[in-house]
Amino acid sequence: MKKLLAKISILLVTTAITLFPATNVMAARDSAFEKLLDYLDKNGIFYHNPRGFADSCMSAIGSYDGVASAGLSDLNAAFVDQYHDIAAQLGSEHGIPWEAVMAQGIIESASGTSRFAKERYNFFGIGAVDSNPNNAHSFSSAADGWKGYFEFISNNSRYRNHGTFNYPGDPYGYIQAIKAAGYATAENYVEAVSRVIKAVQNRAAEKGWQSSAEIAKTSGSSVTGGANICVASAEGNGNLNATALSLSWDDRSHSLNDPNPAYRQALAASGLNTYGDEFVQIGASCDAFVATVLRFSGIDRDVPCCGTSVMMNYFASHPEKYIEIPNIGNPSNLQGGDIRIKNGHVEMYVVDENGNGRIASASLRNRTADHAIGYYADSSYKIYRVRS
Repeated sequence: MKKLLAKISILLVTTAITLFPATNVMAARDSAFEKLLDYLDKNGIFYHNPRGFADSCMSAIGSYDGVASAGLSDLNAAFVDQYHDIAAQLGSEHGIPWEAVMAQGIIESASGTSRFAKERYNFFGIGAVDSNPNNAHSFSSAADGWKGYFEFISNNSRYRNHGTFNYPGDPYGYIQAIKAAGYATAENYVEAVSRVIKAVQNRAAEKGWQSSAEIAKTSGSSVTGGANICVASAEGNGNLNATALSLSWDDRSHSLNDPNPAYRQALAASGLNTYGDEFVQIGASCDAFVATVLRFSGIDRDVPCCGTSVMMNYFASHPEKYIEIPNIGNPSNLQGGDIRIKNGHVEMYVVDENGNGRIASASLRNRTADHAIGYYADSSYKIYRVRS
């Protein structure tokens, strides 16, 4: 489909960037998020309230320090300061360079002054088409408006298939990739956005913010210099049981495209959101979940992913780290955090807050991680425990 961009001017110190009309955002809507957008379109519903950030993340709305610099106009600088923390947070989660998205936001919303940005928290024209620009969706908050963009990109195969996620630390490579995937039809799109990216990078350097390259280098686990990256409190706690519970849902009402927000962040912090196939990257894979728990908890940051046979060989060949526990058909000899693995599936035994034994797992191409079912006996599993 085509997105309508109003013609606006972005003032830089040396260059005025005149924008361009009608960019092509994407064609097929093949994800759960885009199927929802299709439903909203067909039924005339133009308000969307996606799952929001945790309350602790909402402080990521910043404020302008009043000093325009780095090649940005006063309006541009205010926009960057206000939304840097949200952009960095989401960039870390999704493996997308935040500077590129910030530059797009400056251009596509006229630094937050466009009608859709002010009235609908829609900074990127999501839902707008040439034939009906008023079709642009409304979001419930600025945070959800930004989240809408990242989900829109992350959940569409067009961008995955064009290598969009090969550039978590390279905003220029990212812009070229989404342009090649059909995001924009204007010939000068990459050049125009790149000029704004450079100014945003200058601003980040002056403010002491981490660049997307620095975030990617450290697996996105934290962003210093003012950003409020709401990584789950389970990170590095050394407790497999607590980590597995915190990253998984307690029911099975969530689709494979709807991982627990803490799990999505842990995937990024563990470096698995850019690894393997699309299902590993969104957390809909049993081996990705167990590997994330082991890495994110700090217990074993070297555990391989993915493939159950690879993981089983790893557990068996590292007796200094793992001990095999007899599978006696009941959980009396198990403890929270024990790993059950066989060819084709791996899961974790956990004990919930009520003392009940549960199974925490995800399923390839089927569902995201949950701990919704109780222990069940299966003699085909080997059981491994991390040595204390």
